Amino acid sequence: MAHRKGDEWAAVLAPWRQLAEIAWSAPQVVAHRTARMATGGWPPSARDRREYRRMVTEKGTAFTRAAVASAWAVPQAASLVLTQGLTPVHRTVTANRRRLYRR
Repeated sequence: MAHRKGDEWAAVLAPWRQLAEIAWSAPQVVAHRTARMATGGWPPSARDRREYRRMVTEKGTAFTRAAVASAWAVPQAASLVLTQGLTPVHRTVTANRRRLYRR
């Protein structure tokens, strides 16, 4: 089965798109969470404590998944390794941006 030229470009550009979305979303998430911490008061509310706990656990989970996905993708093309490695981080960061700014 022949591959279309557009499919090849999509595979090459996918990690760049993910990196751009991470670069756009991560600062928004950090700013939102920092502002929430600065204005939240003491002691933190139950909602804030859940968010703080989530901040810590999701990073470990996302980066562990990224490492596993990258390790399994090693025999494949470099752009696919990058895409599979970025996907868990991208998913977490963009989901946080949507969730935090939906409120």
